[in-house]
Amino acid sequence: MELKPFYWNFDGLDVAFQGRISQDLVNVLEEAKTEAQNARAAVLVEWQGEAMHVAESGSKGGYAYRCDTGPTGASWFFGRNQSSTNWNIRVSLKSNALASTGLGAVRAELYRFLEAIGAEVHTASISRVDFCMDFLSDDLEAASGCPFSLDPFAFVMHSHTSRADQDDDAGMQMHGVSGRYTSVTCGKMPGRQVIVYDKSREVRMRQKLEWWVHWNSARSRQGLSALTGEERVWRVELRAGKRHLKDRWGISSWAEMDNKLGDVFARALRDIRYTVPSATDGERFRWQCHPLWQEAGRTVAADLRELMSGTEPGVVKSIRREQLARSAESMIKGLLATYTHAKRLPIEGDTIAAELARMAKKHVEWDTARFLAAIERSAKKYYFLGNSPEGA
Repeated sequence: MELKPFYWNFDGLDVAFQGRISQDLVNVLEEAKTEAQNARAAVLVEWQGEAMHVAESGSKGGYAYRCDTGPTGASWFFGRNQSSTNWNIRVSLKSNALASTGLGAVRAELYRFLEAIGAEVHTASISRVDFCMDFLSDDLEAASGCPFSLDPFAFVMHSHTSRADQDDDAGMQMHGVSGRYTSVTCGKMPGRQVIVYDKSREVRMRQKLEWWVHWNSARSRQGLSALTGEERVWRVELRAGKRHLKDRWGISSWAEMDNKLGDVFARALRDIRYTVPSATDGERFRWQCHPLWQEAGRTVAADLRELMSGTEPGVVKSIRREQLARSAESMIKGLLATYTHAKRLPIEGDTIAAELARMAKKHVEWDTARFLAAIERSAKKYYFLGNSPEGA
């Protein structure tokens, strides 16, 4: 069987911009940040048609303001400084945005947003790029002829690698559960990292359920059958940080990234290899690459072509709204027994339902102003998941 990833794409991108935002926007963000600190929660701000949540703290690097434009948007960081020669703007793209529309569309959206908020922008500097490739465990088994089990001992790093990359690739982190490894990370940021991990486990544990939609959208575009949500998906993720990009490869601008990034990640896969260990050959450098690594190399060699899933951003928001509703429902159910006991209600569905309906009706009708204020707070908090209910 010919092994192929069923999804591959850019999964992370951090960019700094030489420029500034207007003093008027600084004043608005400063006021919102103070409000967020008092409320201990992010505050919604709308500026020239663009909405963002302003956090109660900034970020290292001199960025006084940390803003978020939703699950399919980005995290923005702004400085107070009004000198346009300083690096006063930074952005970290979210994987949902890259998965939905791809790197090209996301790059265009960055500049559209900056223009919309009236930012003065000059040079861009790439500070981090992540690229991922996803494989089904069943496909790995078919390609290798045996069940796939992540083996840290099978990673081979060339003896010169850590010296050449100034310890970019030194060290290995391993994580596992129930006697098996679920993640192995080689390297450290802001240098270079190569990671293999059980992405489907992370999706289930962190409730990132939109990834099943991304994956099935990508599979549909390739004429592949849909996943059921029970499969195991292994991800090979390649990360290049600012030090590795700039110091080792001279990558800072968009053009330099476009021209050299394929070489950066191809070299990473040569320097750090996942192999098939040989019991009869003690020379690890002679071990053959695992089919997983062979295909990862072929995918990267194909000019890092991106396969966006095609999932509409609205679908991601819909999934997040449903998760929010289920979470709220779970909390209500969790308090139901306590309320029933405290009110000495009989254990009868109709009686309990009637009491809860009476309580809800009384709360909405007798304290309408408080209820509407709570709805407004909720609408602002979850602004990027969609509009508030009708009448709110």
